[in-house]
Amino acid sequence: MARRPDAPAPQRRPRAFARLQGHRGGNVTILFAFLVLPMLMMSGAALDYGLATRLETKLQAATDATALLLCQTPLTATTAELNALAVSAMTGQMGAAGLVVDPLTIGGNPRQILLKTHKVSTAFFGAITGTRSLNPGAQAQCATPVPKAFEIALVLDNTGSMNSAGNDGVTKLAALKSAAKKFVSYVLTNPNFSAGTKIAIVPFSASVAVDPNTYRYADWVDTQGKSPHQWGNFSGMAAAGFTSRFDVFAKLQAAVPSWKWAGCFESLPYPQNVTDMATTGNPSLYMPYLAPDEGGPGVVGNAYWNGSYSINSYIDDDDGTTDGSCPKLDSTTAFATAEARACKYNAVRNPKSGAVIAELGRNGPNFGCTTQPLQRLTRDNTVLATLIDNMVAAGITNIHEGLMWGWRTISPKSVFADGTAYTNNTVGKIIVLMTDGENTWLDNGSSYNRSIFSSNRYFINADGSHPDIHFPSSYQNVANGTQARNALDELTRQGCQNAKANPANVTIYTIGFSVSSDPIDQQGINLLKACASSPSQYFQANDSGSLIAAFNQIAASIGKLRLTR
Repeated sequence: MARRPDAPAPQRRPRAFARLQGHRGGNVTILFAFLVLPMLMMSGAALDYGLATRLETKLQAATDATALLLCQTPLTATTAELNALAVSAMTGQMGAAGLVVDPLTIGGNPRQILLKTHKVSTAFFGAITGTRSLNPGAQAQCATPVPKAFEIALVLDNTGSMNSAGNDGVTKLAALKSAAKKFVSYVLTNPNFSAGTKIAIVPFSASVAVDPNTYRYADWVDTQGKSPHQWGNFSGMAAAGFTSRFDVFAKLQAAVPSWKWAGCFESLPYPQNVTDMATTGNPSLYMPYLAPDEGGPGVVGNAYWNGSYSINSYIDDDDGTTDGSCPKLDSTTAFATAEARACKYNAVRNPKSGAVIAELGRNGPNFGCTTQPLQRLTRDNTVLATLIDNMVAAGITNIHEGLMWGWRTISPKSVFADGTAYTNNTVGKIIVLMTDGENTWLDNGSSYNRSIFSSNRYFINADGSHPDIHFPSSYQNVANGTQARNALDELTRQGCQNAKANPANVTIYTIGFSVSSDPIDQQGINLLKACASSPSQYFQANDSGSLIAAFNQIAASIGKLRLTR
């Protein structure tokens, strides 16, 4: 089409501009120029955030630790002293640069301390991100714990092996006395334990004793011979005029004053012997410990009667009464017959007393009852220290009996009923069980009885019975020392489990005093570990220093501080 004469001439673009307009090679550079600053800001912010997070974690840990430290200070510490301690402790952990420790908030009953801290630190990428500094903060609140009351039973091995020396040359009994006295003094004087805290001490060997004068007529003791089990090693007692074992002791004491009842008991029947059962309605279950006179001429040691070896023959069966009421026997009489007959206790002829049989204790009706009487819960440091000083080493090891009497001293329902109710959460119940050996019931293969006498009687009693009433069904007919140990271990395990379980919730610490010259074997160690409430509550000592350290650690760990927030 022809252009009109009056139409304006068309505009023409310069060729160079046209070429530039069609070229796209610089777009990426331009885009990067626009994005580089935001990318730097994001990367810098991420790095600074990571630094702040790590700094805050460290600050919180330091604040927690410092708060716990503050709450361990005496209540007499002033606010100024507490603030100074807070600054000093935080500076030691975080350094002084940029650290801000706010004035403490202190109040409440029990005392509560609120600690707030900050740590100002320069941000590396602050020029880019606009955040010039990091200021993470932390806070922790702790409470100075109200001193808690505890009922603590120290169950202490007093067996004959405690007379031997530890690895440092100090006798194990001397080390125990020192450690126990330090423990008692610490618990009764440390402000972390309330004035309601009490301690019982239970020395044990083959059996456990109570004060015989105090408990001779206690309503939980079989004073009238009601137990159906009391005459297993005696025959014809009713016909001889004996109603209870105390009647026998009365005749024996008349002949030898030291043969009065020493305060020990026979073990309870199973399963009563693994619980802290109440004694209401069952007073006959606690039978006084009475070792029978074994057949023989009343000669301690090397005493054979009809081919059977006697360990504890303290009345002469070769000597008879002049009136014939208890005729003289000869060695052809069956051992069980000589051992069980009642008449020799009615007319005690030619008694043999005072002899010490190895480390088993003295011969007589209290053979195997060797320890000092236990002490019930008390705060009297003098009473407790005196008992510890008077402890002697004799007899064999029955951990089960020690454990159970320890539990009974802190139980609210057993024989003493001294303990607070299990539902009272303000009182903690603790057993500290220390032994240098393992459960032991010595066999005597040369004897009709097949064992020495113990709180579980003999392997074979004079009436032919086994001690089955004391053990679970899978541990019946005990015939040798290994089987006896396994049976006692099982009773110990069950007793520990029951004490630790609801409702008692007793915390149990165990200490094995194992020295190179007289080590505890692995079975014994495993038992102590299983008995303890946790692996950390089992301790092993090999000398006086480590035994004292174990008792110290236990005392210090009974009460622990916790952050409240």
